[in-house]
Amino acid sequence: MIKQADLVLHGARLLTVAPLGDEHPRTGAAAGDVGAIDDGWVAAHDGAIVATGHGSSWQRLDLILHATVEDTEGRVVMPGFVDPHTHLCYAGERWDEFTARRGGSDYLAILERGGGIHATVRATREASDEDLVAAISARIGRAAASGTTTIEVKSGYGLEPAEELRHLRLIARARASAAVDVSPTYLAAHALPARAGGDRRAFLRSAQAALATVAAEHLAEGVDAFVEKGVFETEDVAPLMHEAASLGLARTLHADQLNDVGGAAFAARIEARSADHVSRASADGLRAMERAGIVAVLLPGSALFVGYPPADGRRFVAHRVPVAIGTDQNPGTSPLEGMPTAIALAVTMCGLTPHEAIVAATINAAHALGRGKRAGAIVDGRRADLVVLETDDERELAYRLGARLVRSVFANGRPLREASS
Repeated sequence: MIKQADLVLHGARLLTVAPLGDEHPRTGAAAGDVGAIDDGWVAAHDGAIVATGHGSSWQRLDLILHATVEDTEGRVVMPGFVDPHTHLCYAGERWDEFTARRGGSDYLAILERGGGIHATVRATREASDEDLVAAISARIGRAAASGTTTIEVKSGYGLEPAEELRHLRLIARARASAAVDVSPTYLAAHALPARAGGDRRAFLRSAQAALATVAAEHLAEGVDAFVEKGVFETEDVAPLMHEAASLGLARTLHADQLNDVGGAAFAARIEARSADHVSRASADGLRAMERAGIVAVLLPGSALFVGYPPADGRRFVAHRVPVAIGTDQNPGTSPLEGMPTAIALAVTMCGLTPHEAIVAATINAAHALGRGKRAGAIVDGRRADLVVLETDDERELAYRLGARLVRSVFANGRPLREASS
């Protein structure tokens, strides 16, 4: 059967990152298999990939009137990047904190003094709805310009449930107008608000009560919590996560970022979709994640800016834990924009190979957002989310830190950015 197409990219170094016989994230020896096809092509129609191939066989397609046909001249064509961990709903910046940390101040000490996240909470609460929606949309747009076609956006700078619900509704407004796929997450337990008076249990009960509204209004796909020494412990957030599961919401965790608090093993027990940061995860935690198939989302930008040792990616690959990477873009601990930079840092700081980092930024990151069957790979039937690089060697993403290698981006089959823009 001859397939119709309205978009064809041919003459490419095509990275399909196609599933290897199943729909699970890639682990072990397969963690670096990008599924490369030289002189390859990909075709799409109505926003979905309809075929891939080699050489001139694309010419047998039924091209509709005004179809876009591009000879990529040997450039890399790959799936759009998937960023599975961002905090884009905020106002204000934190220059002073950044300077203090560079001067030797500890992040948790800054948090205890009312700085850190609390400074962003105040600025975000004071911002108007219109200003916040504009800020979220602008950040999503910049991510898309650097090749991200699927992006998670957390709440978390409201702290108090009513304000968190406000932020989730504003994320929904930004999502509705975004050209890329946005996955919203309710970060229900990010830090204890000042007005909680130190009563963690009462605060978490109120956060848990808000889950019914989150589910009823479809404001989030998942629920997150910051499990860390001095913030929330696993037993604190267990009822919240169990309630989220009962409402059909995915679970994820900020786990073992600065200290080993058993977050990785807890993520496995609650069947979380991912455990993020995991810089201090124990060997037992890694084994639990491997058995449960939990994706480890490594966030080297945070380690770089805060100044703690990053997650050792080789440990996760050796334990056959699925590895994804993200930017963790936020105003306090990772003001990093763009998945190409996250890829480069995952190689130079976390020890992944360039190909492992590409897999981590595409198909494995898609699995971390519950999108393993519709994003992150160039496979028939998936969204036509594609990036054309200004290189014929994908390893340049890791090698040329900061280089502008994204030539063009297609989200759902539509062009978003050209190199000249």
